[in-house]
Amino acid sequence: MLTEAIHASASMAAATNIVGTWDGHVAWGDSGPGVSNATTQWTFNPDGTWTYQFGGGRWIQVEGLVAWNFNKYPTLIYTANVTRNALDGIMGYAAAGSNPGTGSFFAVRKEAGAAAKARVPAAGHDLSVGPHS
Repeated sequence: MLTEAIHASASMAAATNIVGTWDGHVAWGDSGPGVSNATTQWTFNPDGTWTYQFGGGRWIQVEGLVAWNFNKYPTLIYTANVTRNALDGIMGYAAAGSNPGTGSFFAVRKEAGAAAKARVPAAGHDLSVGPHS
């Protein structure tokens, strides 16, 4: 029994590290399926910082759970379960009156040399911080 517990603990500790670039698909409020554009391509750096088209912030990971915030939007928090090449999570503003205040997202690890996918809506809107108007 102890051997099984040690093995399970070692497997959890070996969760996939999120360092790298991810293509995110966000769904704010009750907006339907997740959408993506250049603003939902997130790059996580080994030093605990992350960046995207409009800025970045800090991230932390403990085993299979990751969370990150935004420098420009300090009350916006993303959290996700981490698997080998995917993130599945929720995001939201921790401030009363935000509309929409919450949503869900998934992200897929971007592979080097992979062909760019068609993205909607236009890249000029920051989908990471709110829905397309």
